[in-house]
Amino acid sequence: NNHADTMAMLQVRVEKKDPEAISSLGETLFQEKDNRRAVKMWAEAADLGSITALANLGVSYYTGNGVQEDKVKGIRLYEKAAMQG
Repeated sequence: NNHADTMAMLQVRVEKKDPEAISSLGETLFQEKDNRRAVKMWAEAADLGSITALANLGVSYYTGNGVQEDKVKGIRLYEKAAMQG
């Protein structure tokens, strides 16, 4: 099962605190409509340096997807991501 193998490899990288793997896990959770957990993963990945996660976090705050809507914080996070990458 290719999906199961991919998820297993991703999980190993997540456990090693790989920011891009944590961000990818957040994207998978978001696609599965688990927005609150996705936001938690993106916050962790952003803290570890993932620009993608920082941008996703900004969009989540702006739209209120998985978190309390905060347009100012969303814009600030998205701008921070843009400035970094």
